[in-house]
This record gives sequence, C-alpha cells and structure tokens, in this order.
Amino acid sequence: MKNGSRLLCARLILLALFSLMGSAWSHEVHLGQTTVKVNGVEEEHWDDLRSMLMDQLTLNGNGPAGEPLADDLAFFVRQHFIREGWPDAETAWKMARGGIELNVKQGKAVRVGTVTLKGDLPLPEEELKKYLMKPTLEREDVDKKLPQWVEADMEQGAGLVQRRLRAEGYLNAETLLLPAPTTGKDMRRDLTLEIKPGPKFIFGQTSITGSPPQLEKLTQAEMTEASGTPFNEARVQLIQQRLDSICSEHGWLHSATTAEYTLGKSGGAVDVVFRVQAGERVRIARITTHEAFSRGAKRVLMAKFKPLTGQIYEAAEADFLFKRALDTGMFALLDTKVLPENGDMAAGNLRITGEETQPVTLGFEPGFDTFLGPQAGVTYKNTNWRDTGNTLAAELSYSMAGPVGFVSLTNPAVFNSQYSTTTRLALEQFNRFEYDRIGTSLSLDVARRRNQALSYSLFVGATANTVSSTNLTLPQTGPANYSLMNIGGNVMYDRRDSPVLPKKGWYISGRIESSNDALGSGVSFIRSDLRGAWYIPITKKFRFATGAELSTIQGATADKIPIDSRVFNGGPYSVRSFGQRKLGPVTPGGTPLGGTSALFASAEFSYEIMPNLEFAVFGDIGSLGQGNNSSPLSYSSDFREAIGAGLRYKLPFGPIRIDYGHNPNPRLGEQSGFLHVTVGFAF
Repeated sequence: MKNGSRLLCARLILLALFSLMGSAWSHEVHLGQTTVKVNGVEEEHWDDLRSMLMDQLTLNGNGPAGEPLADDLAFFVRQHFIREGWPDAETAWKMARGGIELNVKQGKAVRVGTVTLKGDLPLPEEELKKYLMKPTLEREDVDKKLPQWVEADMEQGAGLVQRRLRAEGYLNAETLLLPAPTTGKDMRRDLTLEIKPGPKFIFGQTSITGSPPQLEKLTQAEMTEASGTPFNEARVQLIQQRLDSICSEHGWLHSATTAEYTLGKSGGAVDVVFRVQAGERVRIARITTHEAFSRGAKRVLMAKFKPLTGQIYEAAEADFLFKRALDTGMFALLDTKVLPENGDMAAGNLRITGEETQPVTLGFEPGFDTFLGPQAGVTYKNTNWRDTGNTLAAELSYSMAGPVGFVSLTNPAVFNSQYSTTTRLALEQFNRFEYDRIGTSLSLDVARRRNQALSYSLFVGATANTVSSTNLTLPQTGPANYSLMNIGGNVMYDRRDSPVLPKKGWYISGRIESSNDALGSGVSFIRSDLRGAWYIPITKKFRFATGAELSTIQGATADKIPIDSRVFNGGPYSVRSFGQRKLGPVTPGGTPLGGTSALFASAEFSYEIMPNLEFAVFGDIGSLGQGNNSSPLSYSSDFREAIGAGLRYKLPFGPIRIDYGHNPNPRLGEQSGFLHVTVGFAF
C-alpha cells in the first residue's frame, strides 16, 4: 500500500510538472471573437510567431474560426519553424471550446556545417564568408562554432555578399545558395554559395557643370577622388549628395545635382557628368523662434544667432552659434531650419525650434582627490532665473581643507550681445597645512568666444583675506591681513577635437593678472601664466601628448606675497613625483612655501586597453624659483623630474585619472614618489 501511494504521488508530481511546463509554453492570441491557443512554443520564439498569426487572422477578417483557418494556421506555423532551422517541426490542430488550439513539436535544430564558396572570387574568401555568416552570427546567444541554420539569415547573408561585390564595381554580381541535405546525429547542413561576379566597372572621366565658381576647388576635389575607383550607383548618389551638401553649407540651400552616365556590357571605365543646379544663394533676412519657448529662452536664442542676420548663410558659422546656445545649459534639444522668406528663395527665415531643460536642479556631489581628500557638496542651479535667460548658481562644499561656498549670476547674452558676464561672490576657508586662511571675494568676468578656436575674457575683482598660524613666521605666510583689487584677462586658442577628452589637436592659453593693495596692506604684484599642449594620435588606440606651463610673479619677492597667491609646482597637473604644491621649499611641518616662478613640461604615451580605459606612461620635468623676477619668462634652472605610469577611465566630463610618479633623484626629506587620484588630463 505504501509503495502504491508513493507511485501515485510520483505520478501526480510528474503530471503537475508537465502541466506547469505546458502552461509555461502556452500562449494565446486574440482578434475579434477568434482565439488561437498555441502550445509547445518557447518564449524566445513567441514574438515573431505571434506577429505572423495576427497577420493571418487579420487577412481572415470576420470569417469564422473554422477548420480551414485552423489548417492554414498550422501550415504557416510549421513553415515558420522550418525556416528558422527546425526541419522536422510538426504542428497539429484541433477545434477547441472558444477557438483553435495548435500543438507544436519543434524537433531538433539544424546546425550550419561546412561553408564553401564556389566560382571566381574577386575578393578574399574569408571576407566574403564573414558577410555570408554575419546575420547568423549576430543572433543572440548564438553558438559561434555550430550556429543554428536559419534559412532567412542565409538568404540575407547571400544578399550581403552580393551587395559587397556590387560596391566593388561588379554591378552584375549574382549569388546562389546551394544547401546540402541535413546529415548526422548533430543535424549539420553544409552550404555552398555560388558566386558569379561578372565584369567590373570603374569611374572613368568625371566632370561637373553648373557648380558655383566659389566652390570650384571643393567640388572638383570630389571628382578627382572618384576617378579610377570602383563604380556603383550608390557611390554616384553619395557624390550627388556630397555636392548638394557642399553647396548647402555655403548658402546655396536649394541646390539639386543630377548625374548622367552610360554602362557598357563588358564593364570597364564609366564616364560620369554631374550637373549642379545651385539656384540662388540665401541671405538670412530674419530669425524666429518657436512660440513655446519661454521669454528668457527667446532672448538668449535671438542674441546668440543675431550675427547671422543679413549675412549669407554659412553652415560653419550657424553650427558654431548653435553650440554656443547649447553651452548655456538652457536647452535639451535645438533644431534650426532655413525657410524661404515670403516666397523669396534668396531670403531666408532661420527658424529655431527645440526643448528647454528643466531650469532648476538641486544636487549632492561627493568626491575625492589626493590633495583635498574626501569632498561633499550641495549645488543649486537655475538656468532661467526669473525667466530672464540668466543662470543663478550656488554651491556649498566641504573638504579636508575647509568649507567653500559661492553664489554666481551669469548673463549669457549681456545687452543681447555675444558677450557673457558672470558676477560671483565667494567665501572660503583653507586650513590644509600649518595655517588657516579665511577669504571673501567678489568678481566680475566678461567673456566672449570669438569663434570655434578663439576665446577671451576680462575680469575685475576684490578680495579680503586673513591668515593665521601658530607655527609659521610672517615671511613664510606673507601678510596676515590683506585686501586686493585684481584686474586682468585670459585668452585661449584651442584646436583640440574635444576640450575634456582630446585625442588630437593643440591649444595655447595665457593669463595676466595685476593685484594691487586695497586697504594699506602693502601687497602689489603682477602674475602671468602661459600654458599649452599638443595631442597626436599615432594609431586608433595609441596616442602621444605633450604639454608645458610657465607661471611667474613680478614686482615682489616671495616673502612679500600672500602664501596662497604664490606659484607652486608638484601635483597631478605638474611634476607628478611630488604631492600637490610639494616641489620646492617645505617647512618641517609639511607646509609648501611656494615661490615666484614655476616651469613644467611633460610627455605622455597612452594606449586604450579596452573601451574608455587607457594605460599611460609619462615623464615630467619642472622647477620652482623664489627670486624677484624681472621678466615674465624667468624661471629657475633647478629642475626636478618624474617618471611614471597610470590609468585613465573616460567619462563624459573628463577622465578619472590614477597616476604614480616616481622621483628618480630624491633629496633629503623627499618621498620616492607619489600616487595621485583626480579628474581631468594632466595638461
């Protein structure tokens, strides 16, 4: 009795398991009053099968869910699985209460066996095989060694081979799939692809008519580039599009290009004549914005695009102003289109549409670097304060050096011009070393980006500072209480491909600042900084970069200059074998004293070992001087070095950088090297 009970329980458990498996592989599709239940189809195949069944039910219209429909659906389901690589698939149907029930047995899948190419192969066999097998091998969870045979994928792959041959000038190329019968226990099917390339066509004499004289050099270059290359209609269309694009980029917005050529039966050179109908050159008559933009957004857009008014349309200039508008942070999306003005094809209305960002953001920002240590901050930003188009920002942050807070107001189009102004009030405490400085500053910065490469700014400000220390002397800290009036300017010429993740190009920047006594502290000096870098790609993944910087202070010796206003060297952005500011004189307690001149130069090789991750080796050299410099180019010849390696992980705002710099000639009291963790490139 006990054995019988156990057997009954086992049977009930098996029935329950089969029931659960059946329900897991059971699906239904409904259309109108017709219901089709499908059993035995795995989830991964259901989406495609459901789409096919819905198409068949739609074709049936309001017809009855009778036996003819059930038989048709069973036939199409079986054909679907045969095409997908299950040649022994079976589908049975029956009429059930409420509709049709289909029971599917997929059988065993067919695998791709040996692939053979037959015929005259004008391209390498391995390359053509890659095109043939590409659709099959791109399937999810595919077995690369024994991929499943899917007829549709094979047909698509044969089509890719044909397109590849035609791209190389074999316009009459034909391909024919010759599958062998399925053999073996592992259900392999060998495949032969027969290739008939036919004759090859190449571009012969290419000429152009109707091109504007101003664009003759650009358009003729397209003709020269095409001559002697493989001929195909797609390439002809690309050249037509390129000629229209060249015209459009320089104001001929209504350009249309046609091509005339004759194909011979035996291949060879094909002479092509491109006829350009440039039409009238467009001058921007006015600028309009979408009605949904806020008042502040409209003001900024009208100011940013104002230089185009009355000018011949140039895509490069429009694109530059487009990016300047996006730089304000006000817009999530922008689009521009030039429309005929009142039916005049030579006059354009630059229409601006898009979406604004959420103006108010509040964020919490944690961070860490090897100088300031752990950091945390709260930020507030309103990119359209009081619907004026101005940006109000505030930040309060804290690190091991103390708290820092500021409030700023930026007008991105002051007086509706290309200039921007930023007014900033800041409070800061710095107690990283053996002194404590509390400072307050108020500044006004007026800036303009003249073009894609050139930008400059002028600034004026005032600071009030108090320095206190129980360990340092007055010559070491400089004045204990001082107030300064600052005035100066910046200029930068930037030819890099990216300001935050450069791979090629170069830049040079300069800054000069005059600081003068405001309340009788006797402090007065002029500081100048010159910096530049050059990025050279060697291969797609291998890059070389070099950079240099020279900073000098004139008009005062180091002991007469406030300690935080002096120049320093050492750290993640200079000689990396030293800690931040640590190259040069340091007190026994570890406080860098700085100087009046700093020179830095570096060279670096980097290699991308995986997407967004680079390994780099570098060498740095630099010096720190403490004299009263008579020239902005003065520097100390007491050079210090660093050799090292590091990793960079690229993020949209710049790379997270980990570098270790070794000191090959450490002096008394110096470390043998230093590890830096920070954000951004070294130069």
